[in-house]
Amino acid sequence: VKNSPLADRAGFVDVDQASLRHNKYGNVWSAGDASSLPTSKTAAAITSQAPVLVRGLLSVMEGKEPEGTYDGYTSCPLLTEYGKVLLAEFKYGGEPKETFGSLFGIDQAEPRRAFYHLKKDFFPWVYYKSMVKGTWAGPKGFIN
Repeated sequence: VKNSPLADRAGFVDVDQASLRHNKYGNVWSAGDASSLPTSKTAAAITSQAPVLVRGLLSVMEGKEPEGTYDGYTSCPLLTEYGKVLLAEFKYGGEPKETFGSLFGIDQAEPRRAFYHLKKDFFPWVYYKSMVKGTWAGPKGFIN
């Protein structure tokens, strides 16, 4: 990709940060590590990018404008000490987008044992049972 017309100056596929569609070639889409998206390259990010890319691509194939917008969501579970993790979730610009804060009023800036078990036990399980099959959408849950 780096030396192709698809790449930006940094060597990533040059895509619109909301639609994930190439900025020059309308039949090219990219997400994840190869894309120029200004966010962390994490499993959490790709689970939010993939549904946007698929919806957009299918819309264009039907002759419509791309549907869906990626807001830059990513997550970094940071081990702060043995048995505790700070679950950093944010969108473009580093703006917090916390799953557990909005759902349960939990302060995610505080390292927690529960987040440690998410990282240690749940994330590996969901990766092998659902993410690699394309049925996990991160904070949005399972895709049918």
